[in-house]
Amino acid sequence: MSQSSNPNLIAVVGATATRKTSVGIELALELDGEVVNADSRLFYRGMDVATAKPTRRETKGVPHHLIDFLDPNEQYGLANYLHQARSTINDIIDRGKLPIVVGGSGQYLWAVVEGWEVPKIKPDVKLRSELELTVERQGVWPLAVRLKDIAPEIAEITDLQNPRRVVRAIERALSNSGNPESNRVKAVKPPFEHFIVGLAVDRAILHARVLNRLESMQNNGWIAEVEALLKAGYSTRDRALSGIGYRQMIGHLNGEYALDEAVRLTAVATNRLIRQQNNWFKPDDTRINWFDMTIDPEHITLSIVESAKRWLASES
Repeated sequence: MSQSSNPNLIAVVGATATRKTSVGIELALELDGEVVNADSRLFYRGMDVATAKPTRRETKGVPHHLIDFLDPNEQYGLANYLHQARSTINDIIDRGKLPIVVGGSGQYLWAVVEGWEVPKIKPDVKLRSELELTVERQGVWPLAVRLKDIAPEIAEITDLQNPRRVVRAIERALSNSGNPESNRVKAVKPPFEHFIVGLAVDRAILHARVLNRLESMQNNGWIAEVEALLKAGYSTRDRALSGIGYRQMIGHLNGEYALDEAVRLTAVATNRLIRQQNNWFKPDDTRINWFDMTIDPEHITLSIVESAKRWLASES
């Protein structure tokens, strides 16, 4: 417990393929912690390969929370996540363990760290129908342009090629009299004493890791996973299957393009996601302790653990 009486929390942030998962696990092993997931792609059951969800062997026995608790067609948003994350974190603290929040979904991560209050936004059925009709008739681009006009700060962190996310972002932007900032209120004082670990990797190396991950996905059952989800009755109309790696593979399985093109499109979408993640986690953010994982990540992980130990000692 820190001198301010706020509980301690460690977060591990960064773009896709920067080794957040492995760093979070090592921190948990060394600091008697438990991992709280802040990557929205890992919420869904049956979606393991294309999300790079950690296996039981990879977690090394470290408890992981908020993974595999939703079906792919369930509706879930930031307000829901905050409620569950806070409850989970409080339980970890009450048991004398250290919560370690790990993930690349910047909105979810900062909402926890900064103590946002986010009202649940009821779907506007009429507006959603109008927006979905626009997508059906004209594609997603007119809505992407509209989102940029009414809420450029939301557009900057939204996958503008994902129709479901663009529709939801417009709904969010137009709620509360059209003021997107009224959808969240930061706490006057953050609820945790926090040590934020940021992982950076040279872009060329990161791009190579993305390509290696895509190859690994193909070898580990990517196609079979998507086929099983389709057989279960899910489709790109469902929130989770509109995500990266799923809508592209569904396009291939529907005969729209070859497998190589599905892989290429997934790589493009992943690199776009990385740019969006970098908008949430900026190199000049003084709250983030950055570590370069480009070379010798195992050695850097040891440095991260030692830095976290020093911070905890200073907080005791």
